[in-house]
Amino acid sequence: MLILDAGIGPGTMSETVMKEATDVTVVGLDASADLLRAAKGRLGFANTGRLHLVRGVFEALPFRETCFSRIVSAFAFRDARDREIAIDEFYRTSEQNGYFEIVDLGKPENRFKRTFISFYVHYLTPLIARLAMSDAINGNPWRMIFPTYQALGRNRVLVNSLSKRFTDVKITEFALGGMIVVLAGRS
Repeated sequence: MLILDAGIGPGTMSETVMKEATDVTVVGLDASADLLRAAKGRLGFANTGRLHLVRGVFEALPFRETCFSRIVSAFAFRDARDREIAIDEFYRTSEQNGYFEIVDLGKPENRFKRTFISFYVHYLTPLIARLAMSDAINGNPWRMIFPTYQALGRNRVLVNSLSKRFTDVKITEFALGGMIVVLAGRS
C-alpha cells in the first residue's frame, strides 16, 4: 500500500503510520526542505525503502494519477495556498476506493465556539507552546498558526469543497469544533 503524508513536517504522522502497518510505503511531501531534513533525521535510517521524501506543494503534486491508496494530511492542509486546487490534486492522485484524511484545526459554524477557538489559537496556543518548548528552539513557531487559522473557511465549507470531488465525506469535530478529522472517500 502506498500512502502519501501530505505536509510531512517532522514526520510524526508517518512514524505512527509505519509503526501501525509494517506493509506500507510512505511518500512524505513537504514544501520545506528543512522539514524534509527533520523527517529524514527522525525516520530515514530505520525505514530505508519504506519512506520516500519529496519536495512539493499540494496544488501541483509531482505524482501520477491514481497512485495512492491513502492520503493523510495532519495539521498541514490549512497551509494550502489554494484549497480547491489542492483538493483536485489529492483527488487526481487517489486511487479508486482510496481515501483522503485530514486531521487539522477546524472553524465551527457556531459564532461563540468560533470566537473561543480563535482566541485559543491566537493567544493561548503560543503561550502554552512557549512554556513547554526547550530553550534550544529559537522563536516560537506556534505563533504562525493563527494567520493560517484566520484564512480557514468554516468546517462546512471544507466538507462542501471535498464533496465536489470525493463521493463520501465525513467530518468528526472535537474540542467545540476547533479540531477536526475528515475522511473523504473516492468510489
